[in-house]
Amino acid sequence: MTIPLTVALLTYNRPHYLQLALRAIIEQTYTDFELLVMDNGSTDNTPEVVLGFKDDRLRYVRNAPGHPASFNGTSAVLIARGKRLLITHDDDIMEADMLQRQMAMFDRNPELAAIWTNQSTMDENGQRLLDHLAPPGPDRIYARGEYIAKAAEERHWHPPSSLIFTPGLLPLASLHKVYRGLPLGTGKRAPTEGSGDYIIPAQMNLKAPVAFLNAPLLRYRQHGGQETNHADLTGAVLHGYVSLRRFVVRTDYKQQYVPVYDALIARYKAQRRVTEIAGSTLPMPALRQLQRMFRQGSADLAANPRAGFQLLPLALLLHQHAAAGTESELEQLLRVMPAAGPALQTSIHRLYRWAGIRHQGGNLFRNFAPGSRIVILGSVLLSALLVQEARQAGVHVVCCLDSSVTRQGCNWLGTTIVPPSWLAENDVPLAAIVLSSERDHEDELIHMLRRHDAETLIVSWKQLVEQYVQGSVAAVLEMTLD
Repeated sequence: MTIPLTVALLTYNRPHYLQLALRAIIEQTYTDFELLVMDNGSTDNTPEVVLGFKDDRLRYVRNAPGHPASFNGTSAVLIARGKRLLITHDDDIMEADMLQRQMAMFDRNPELAAIWTNQSTMDENGQRLLDHLAPPGPDRIYARGEYIAKAAEERHWHPPSSLIFTPGLLPLASLHKVYRGLPLGTGKRAPTEGSGDYIIPAQMNLKAPVAFLNAPLLRYRQHGGQETNHADLTGAVLHGYVSLRRFVVRTDYKQQYVPVYDALIARYKAQRRVTEIAGSTLPMPALRQLQRMFRQGSADLAANPRAGFQLLPLALLLHQHAAAGTESELEQLLRVMPAAGPALQTSIHRLYRWAGIRHQGGNLFRNFAPGSRIVILGSVLLSALLVQEARQAGVHVVCCLDSSVTRQGCNWLGTTIVPPSWLAENDVPLAAIVLSSERDHEDELIHMLRRHDAETLIVSWKQLVEQYVQGSVAAVLEMTLD
């Protein structure tokens, strides 16, 4: 008998979330699927929770402890019996009609190899944070190769818990090697934790069209126990873009989008290098490395000048360290890039405006009183720009806040990286908390920060850029900077 769909629920030591996620799957309005609960060696009462559900569709698979999360997912691919597969997670909750709407879309478009959905977000207690993770809009069907190309510029983040795909299109020989712990072969690397968000839809799109169903059909939970808070996200993103570049050369979009991926790879290599710098200034060898990365990323801008948008953070960082009287990489970039059009992300628009401010000799922190104390949420490339920008304006960066335990306790660019809970544990008077995220999810971040600090002004770097352009920074900050 053909099984149309396998739903694989990955779990590890989260029985309080697992029960909610499992009930939501069992109560789906679409019912023709097998349900795998893939336990990565839980040491609590997870088995009792799973076996408490009585459903003929359910198979409970318990892997030995000690494997990474990717091993659990690989196991699901290899044992799933469905024509299509959804790998979802124990901390997220499906809306009741999610599977029905996706499978109906497959019925209408049988050529599709994958469909994922928009999502809402909630906190650890289930409180709604955002109604839509991606902007509301129409459903999208990407022609073969189109998603791989468009992912370079659109950079929409779609957590994988709603992705239904065709497992037969994956390179199963490589998955067997990963499962058995064997080397993949010359020039191939094992998947980096977190990079599958990009790679699996792209692998599908190499063979067939894929689609985005723009309805928030999954509640994505933000909480401190997520794997993303224990992983090297810069490494995951970099691995994803290296893989996508390898894919895009096999599509009709090669000439236009290889330069964009080259720019993205240079940008994230630079981010990884910057996060390794402990001192408050960039040492000359590091500066030369960053300049070399910029040259590599901008080598083919003539083929697609829009690729320069992806290099703006790196160009801004180099401009902050440029010697007086010399043409910086930012000025070189501004000469060849087109104007930022309306189709680009908010963050690209703001980076483009920030570039104009720097080019004219301005500083985002011009209205902060010298000696003001701020903290910055984040410790990646945008955070580095803000640290340097603040220092050049005489503003003191007390520390950087980061939820990732892999970064907490590090000394980075002369500042200490601490958990957000530092805000509640310290009485340092602050002028502002500055958000460095490029994603448009400020409401989520403010919700998280307000649990630790109910009063300090919270402002995003995007707001600082807009306020600078509009000349209204002083009005916004006067409550804290008198």
